[in-house]
Amino acid sequence: MARFEAWSRELFLDWSPQKVRYAAYAANLGIIFIALFVLVISGRVVFAVAAAAAVFFVPTLLYRRYRHKRLERLESQLPDALNIMVSSARSGRSLPHALAAVGEKMSGPVEEEFSLMAREYGEGGMNLEGVLERAKNRVNVESFRMICSALIINSHRGGDVLHILERMSDSIRELQKLKKKLKTETAEVRMQEKIILVITPAFGLLICAFDADIPRLLFGTVPGNVLLIIVLALQSLAVWWVRRIVKATI
Repeated sequence: MARFEAWSRELFLDWSPQKVRYAAYAANLGIIFIALFVLVISGRVVFAVAAAAAVFFVPTLLYRRYRHKRLERLESQLPDALNIMVSSARSGRSLPHALAAVGEKMSGPVEEEFSLMAREYGEGGMNLEGVLERAKNRVNVESFRMICSALIINSHRGGDVLHILERMSDSIRELQKLKKKLKTETAEVRMQEKIILVITPAFGLLICAFDADIPRLLFGTVPGNVLLIIVLALQSLAVWWVRRIVKATI
């Protein structure tokens, strides 16, 4: 429950304590159900334990995927958020008011983060540097952290906030164009990763469909179990290698 409650706060899901409890119960029951199902089908305790361990990490994988998507959307919204801050600064409003204006005029992740910063400053009694520092540590997005660092330095040393915001908006837009270009160029490699994930299990299912003794040999004998473990290890190694190539390219 503590894990799901922390995820709800971090992702701004606003789950009630009852919903958090239900999610925790569902995750635990899913582990037990899958373990029993695999045990009945395969008759092997090792496979049942492996399936239970895999299901245990499913909520974590879903959380990481949702969090990644949320941060990607937040990053794509930052240039528009900076434009709102620039308009607010041109009208003579202070930086805290510019942060609040982003929360009022936008939606999605950027609205949630900027509204939180505005509340921490206006209602929580925190100073602006502390608010920006907390946001910088909370949101693991390079461009967002760059904005927070620039604003913290500006609050200490002074300077033309309007000019800083305009330069950062242009820089972030150029960086996003470059990232989109890199993703397009590595699309083929990422597609190969998906093919690797699908083709081996699909080939195994076809082989099992042609001969009814093959599933028994794979799941019911020690050499078959060893072969499955080797195939799984090679599959994992291939996926890891492809992801390493993509990260090195980007």
